[in-house]
Amino acid sequence: MRLIKIKVGDENMNGGKLVLLAIALVAVGAVVMPQTVSLFAGQHWWYNISGTGNQVPCQKCHADVFEELALSNFHTHWSASGWNVSAPGVADQYDCAACHRSNLSIQYALVNGSVTKYQPGKQAHAASVVACMLCHQANASSATWAPGFYAGGFNISGFGVSSPYNYSNATYNGKWAAHNAFIAMAIKNNTFPDSTEACVACHTHVAVKIIWHHKRSLEFNVSINNPVTLPNGVHNWSITDWKVNGTATAISWGNTSGVGNTSYWSGWPGNVSNIYS
Repeated sequence: MRLIKIKVGDENMNGGKLVLLAIALVAVGAVVMPQTVSLFAGQHWWYNISGTGNQVPCQKCHADVFEELALSNFHTHWSASGWNVSAPGVADQYDCAACHRSNLSIQYALVNGSVTKYQPGKQAHAASVVACMLCHQANASSATWAPGFYAGGFNISGFGVSSPYNYSNATYNGKWAAHNAFIAMAIKNNTFPDSTEACVACHTHVAVKIIWHHKRSLEFNVSINNPVTLPNGVHNWSITDWKVNGTATAISWGNTSGVGNTSYWSGWPGNVSNIYS
């Protein structure tokens, strides 16, 4: 291996040249650095999200959801000063906070207008996934600072499910509610939190497809023993041997406008073989 020696002397680079090089570097830095700093000036900003306020422009990242909210007549009445039932219905970031930063059991990150006045999020940072029943349960004011109108009156007991939300109270116990099973099975499903699937199915424009499986026919024997003739006809009929015969499958499909079709009724009675099984 051959070593190459480099001689540094007056003929290559003397002290004066080093000084000139240093001055040149400082001059270049003096020109470039201010432009670099000014490029990022004001790019890092602390939004005020103290208390129930929310200056974070949620719509900057969630434009699609924000547009849908803006077209709705509901959930658009919150402002920096709180609920305003007479608001014109113009969506803003305060409406976002009313749902996604209102759970009183969650500690969200807070900033009081200064980098030194902050509270880090604990259970959630900027926002949390929300179930419809958080704001629409009985006594919702104890669970959220943005309670909505009570939408309960359901009884989910006996379906093997549980929920942290109050679906009933002493006045509206849901004993005779027609959709108790629908609510209970939505709670059991993990697509959305709690029973939000059922809320979406009934109260939004999301299309719903239902495949029904029900009995094809109901059969029984009727006979009469010791008939009794009354003013409105012969009575004392005996009905025995109740049973069902086969099953029928029907598909109902409702589009976003609430208009759809059913395979069962549209096919009756022409394509019976495709309906019954």
